[in-house]
Amino acid sequence: MDRATDQIERHLDRERAVLLSNLEELENRVKSVVDWRRHYRSNLSLWIGVAFGGGLLMALAAGRRAGSPERLEYAPASAPPAGYSDHRRREISRAWRTIESALIGVAATKLKDTLLQVLPGFREQLARREGDGHAHDPSAKVYRQH
Repeated sequence: MDRATDQIERHLDRERAVLLSNLEELENRVKSVVDWRRHYRSNLSLWIGVAFGGGLLMALAAGRRAGSPERLEYAPASAPPAGYSDHRRREISRAWRTIESALIGVAATKLKDTLLQVLPGFREQLARREGDGHAHDPSAKVYRQH
């Protein structure tokens, strides 16, 4: 009888160890799934896009609130300093437009890269569109007339 009891105890110990191992593995998987820091680090451009979109939606919602005060107009607090000529203003305006265009280009590239990774079939659709002449590539030889 002692032999059968020992076998049962060993069997129970093995099963307990297997269950404990499975439980630890399950716990690690759950922690991995709900770890927002890991998801943030692995999809940084996606989270930046989500933050930008959320900020834009909040700004639009705040700007169109029912019963909101009149639109605020920008009015400089004082006249520009004495050294500012029209030429200087044009230079600053041109520089700002260049910076703005560069930022839009970077954001568009990041968005495209993110969509290529996230959406299945997006790469093929994009390649098909570019092949139809929809891409803004002046060297493209195929153009469609609309």
